[in-house]
Amino acid sequence: MISATGASSRRGLLAAALADESGYRVARAKSLSILGRAPVPLDGAPDTEFVVFRGGEGLGDQVAVIIGKPDVSSPVTVRLHSACLTGDLFGSRKRDCGDQLRHTARFMAENGGGVLLYIDQEGRGNGLSNEIRAYELQARGYDTYDADTALGFDHDQRRFDFAAEMLTELGVACVRVMTINPVKIAALENAGVDVVSDQRVIGRKTAHNVCYFASKRDRSEHLLKQD
Repeated sequence: MISATGASSRRGLLAAALADESGYRVARAKSLSILGRAPVPLDGAPDTEFVVFRGGEGLGDQVAVIIGKPDVSSPVTVRLHSACLTGDLFGSRKRDCGDQLRHTARFMAENGGGVLLYIDQEGRGNGLSNEIRAYELQARGYDTYDADTALGFDHDQRRFDFAAEMLTELGVACVRVMTINPVKIAALENAGVDVVSDQRVIGRKTAHNVCYFASKRDRSEHLLKQD
């Protein structure tokens, strides 16, 4: 039997551990450093520069894709985009990621430039192998969030506070965010970034992603219309 004193002590240790973890993650977000940068002309956006950071979530490499010559003295168009191999590279019809990525880059190139933060957070932070495992469960009838829960994860493992530090390093303090995820907007605001507006960026609906869209709308309050 655990004594009252013992239980209290364990609760204190747990609270201290959680505080240490929170402090560690904040410190890691602040420890981002630029490893290198170079011009990388893109199809439809030839005036583009890639800036590679080390740090942030998972202590991996994060990329700021600077499209055009955004004026940092005015609100800069920004998107926080979590890496998605199946959608971004292979055009998976189960996701809207690839459409969002390409639409954002074109929009920025045609409208004064912007900054696209390409973040190493595959599978909502669960990694590629778990994303594929979740796909298999979805093929058996699970929705996108229930699949992650069945694998032992929360609905979304990602954090976006370090994205604000990336923007700060680039001299960006005021932004217009391209997203349908209110969590990203709140994360930037909580980190001290001035978010003056947000703009929806939505991929194509297909027979393979209708339930995915509905789950994002109904279970994570993504900014999607009822239809």
